[in-house]
Amino acid sequence: MASVELWSLPVVQTLFARSPPAPLSAKGIWRQGLTAQINQLPANLNVRAILHLLNDDFDSCHKLAQTQEGNPYADHLHSIAHRREPDYCNSKYWIGRFSHEHLPEIYSPGGTVTQAKEEMNMFVDTVQSVEASGEGVADHEKRQWEEMTKLARILIDSEREL
Repeated sequence: MASVELWSLPVVQTLFARSPPAPLSAKGIWRQGLTAQINQLPANLNVRAILHLLNDDFDSCHKLAQTQEGNPYADHLHSIAHRREPDYCNSKYWIGRFSHEHLPEIYSPGGTVTQAKEEMNMFVDTVQSVEASGEGVADHEKRQWEEMTKLARILIDSEREL
Protein backbone atom coordinates (compact mmCIF):
# COMPACT_ATOMS: atom_id res chain seq x y z
CA MET A 1 0.00 0.00 0.00
CA ALA A 2 1.35 3.45 -0.87
CA SER A 3 2.12 5.77 2.04
CA VAL A 4 -0.34 8.37 0.69
CA GLU A 5 -3.13 5.82 0.99
CA LEU A 6 -2.06 4.85 4.51
CA TRP A 7 -2.14 8.45 5.71
CA SER A 8 -5.75 8.79 4.55
CA LEU A 9 -7.02 5.76 6.49
CA PRO A 10 -9.23 6.49 9.52
CA VAL A 11 -7.22 4.15 11.76
CA VAL A 12 -4.00 6.06 11.05
CA GLN A 13 -5.70 9.44 11.43
CA THR A 14 -7.29 8.36 14.73
CA LEU A 15 -3.96 7.22 16.16
CA PHE A 16 -2.10 10.38 15.14
CA ALA A 17 -4.88 12.60 16.51
CA ARG A 18 -4.72 10.90 19.90
CA SER A 19 -4.84 13.36 22.76
CA PRO A 20 -3.48 13.38 25.34
CA PRO A 21 -0.44 11.41 24.22
CA ALA A 22 0.00 7.77 25.16
CA PRO A 23 1.12 7.09 28.72
CA LEU A 24 4.71 6.09 29.39
CA SER A 25 3.44 2.67 30.37
CA ALA A 26 -0.15 1.75 29.55
CA LYS A 27 -2.30 -0.62 31.57
CA GLY A 28 -4.18 -1.79 28.50
CA ILE A 29 -4.91 -1.18 24.84
CA TRP A 30 -6.11 2.37 24.14
CA ARG A 31 -8.86 1.43 21.65
CA GLN A 32 -9.57 -2.28 21.35
CA GLY A 33 -11.42 -1.87 18.04
CA LEU A 34 -8.31 -0.53 16.32
CA THR A 35 -6.39 -3.78 16.78
CA ALA A 36 -8.38 -5.66 14.13
CA GLN A 37 -8.24 -2.68 11.77
CA ILE A 38 -4.46 -2.48 12.08
CA ASN A 39 -4.10 -6.23 11.57
CA GLN A 40 -6.10 -6.02 8.32
CA LEU A 41 -4.02 -3.24 6.78
CA PRO A 42 -2.16 -4.22 3.61
CA ALA A 43 0.98 -2.63 5.04
CA ASN A 44 4.34 -4.11 5.98
CA LEU A 45 4.92 -5.60 9.42
CA ASN A 46 6.86 -2.61 10.78
CA VAL A 47 4.06 -0.20 9.89
CA ARG A 48 1.49 -2.41 11.57
CA ALA A 49 3.78 -2.85 14.60
CA ILE A 50 4.24 0.91 15.13
CA LEU A 51 0.50 1.47 14.78
CA HIS A 52 -0.09 -1.17 17.46
CA LEU A 53 2.48 0.61 19.63
CA LEU A 54 0.64 3.94 19.18
CA ASN A 55 -2.51 2.09 20.33
CA ASP A 56 -0.74 0.76 23.47
CA ASP A 57 -1.05 -2.79 22.14
CA PHE A 58 2.36 -3.99 23.25
CA ASP A 59 1.56 -7.66 22.68
CA SER A 60 0.66 -7.18 18.99
CA CYS A 61 3.65 -4.89 18.43
CA HIS A 62 5.96 -7.34 20.17
CA LYS A 63 4.73 -10.33 18.15
CA LEU A 64 5.29 -8.53 14.84
CA ALA A 65 8.70 -7.23 15.88
CA GLN A 66 9.82 -10.69 17.00
CA THR A 67 8.98 -12.22 13.63
CA GLN A 68 11.56 -9.90 12.07
CA GLU A 69 14.37 -10.06 14.59
CA GLY A 70 17.48 -8.57 13.01
CA ASN A 71 15.55 -5.97 11.01
CA PRO A 72 16.79 -2.72 12.57
CA TYR A 73 13.37 -1.07 12.50
CA ALA A 74 11.67 -4.10 14.06
CA ASP A 75 14.38 -4.22 16.73
CA HIS A 76 13.85 -0.49 17.35
CA LEU A 77 10.13 -1.14 17.86
CA HIS A 78 11.02 -4.04 20.13
CA SER A 79 13.10 -1.72 22.34
CA ILE A 80 10.30 0.84 22.67
CA ALA A 81 7.68 -1.83 23.42
CA HIS A 82 9.84 -3.21 26.23
CA ARG A 83 10.41 0.26 27.67
CA ARG A 84 6.67 0.86 27.73
CA GLU A 85 5.80 -2.53 29.30
CA PRO A 86 7.94 -1.53 31.48
CA ASP A 87 10.93 -3.83 31.06
CA TYR A 88 13.77 -1.31 31.09
CA CYS A 89 16.67 -3.77 31.08
CA ASN A 90 15.26 -5.57 28.04
CA SER A 91 14.67 -2.24 26.31
CA LYS A 92 18.36 -1.39 26.68
CA TYR A 93 19.31 -4.86 25.46
CA TRP A 94 17.43 -4.23 22.21
CA ILE A 95 18.91 -0.74 21.83
CA GLY A 96 22.32 -2.40 21.79
CA ARG A 97 21.28 -4.76 18.97
CA PHE A 98 20.32 -2.38 16.18
CA SER A 99 21.25 0.73 14.28
CA HIS A 100 19.69 2.57 11.36
CA GLU A 101 20.14 5.83 9.52
CA HIS A 102 17.05 7.49 11.01
CA LEU A 103 18.15 7.34 14.65
CA PRO A 104 19.71 10.83 14.72
CA GLU A 105 16.60 12.29 13.09
CA ILE A 106 14.49 10.89 15.93
CA TYR A 107 16.77 11.30 18.95
CA SER A 108 19.57 13.77 18.27
CA PRO A 109 18.97 15.96 15.21
CA GLY A 110 22.30 16.92 13.71
CA GLY A 111 24.05 14.26 15.77
CA THR A 112 25.41 10.82 15.08
CA VAL A 113 23.93 7.36 15.41
CA THR A 114 26.14 6.83 18.48
CA GLN A 115 24.77 9.98 20.09
CA ALA A 116 21.23 8.93 19.24
CA LYS A 117 21.72 5.54 20.90
CA GLU A 118 23.13 7.26 23.99
CA GLU A 119 20.00 9.45 24.06
CA MET A 120 17.82 6.36 23.78
CA ASN A 121 19.56 4.69 26.72
CA MET A 122 19.32 7.87 28.80
CA PHE A 123 15.62 8.14 27.97
CA VAL A 124 15.06 4.60 29.28
CA ASP A 125 16.74 5.63 32.55
CA THR A 126 14.71 8.84 32.67
CA VAL A 127 11.42 7.02 32.08
CA GLN A 128 12.26 4.55 34.82
CA SER A 129 13.00 7.42 37.22
CA VAL A 130 9.90 9.39 36.23
CA GLU A 131 7.67 6.34 36.59
CA ALA A 132 9.09 5.72 40.09
CA SER A 133 8.78 9.33 41.26
CA GLY A 134 5.66 10.40 39.38
CA GLU A 135 7.31 13.75 38.65
CA GLY A 136 7.48 15.13 35.11
CA VAL A 137 5.29 12.40 33.65
CA ALA A 138 3.39 14.64 31.21
CA ASP A 139 6.57 16.13 29.72
CA HIS A 140 8.05 12.69 29.16
CA GLU A 141 4.83 11.33 27.72
CA LYS A 142 5.00 14.17 25.19
CA ARG A 143 8.63 13.33 24.40
CA GLN A 144 7.76 9.65 24.01
CA TRP A 145 4.83 10.50 21.74
CA GLU A 146 7.13 12.60 19.54
CA GLU A 147 9.60 9.70 19.38
CA MET A 148 6.94 7.18 18.38
CA THR A 149 5.19 9.43 15.86
CA LYS A 150 8.50 10.38 14.22
CA LEU A 151 9.31 6.70 13.83
CA ALA A 152 5.79 6.03 12.54
CA ARG A 153 6.12 8.79 9.93
CA ILE A 154 9.43 7.37 8.75
CA LEU A 155 8.01 3.86 8.50
CA ILE A 156 4.80 4.95 6.77
CA ASP A 157 6.53 7.33 4.33
CA SER A 158 8.99 4.63 3.30
CA GLU A 159 6.45 1.79 3.55
CA ARG A 160 7.69 -0.04 0.47
CA GLU A 161 11.40 0.32 1.25
CA LEU A 162 11.83 -0.77 4.89
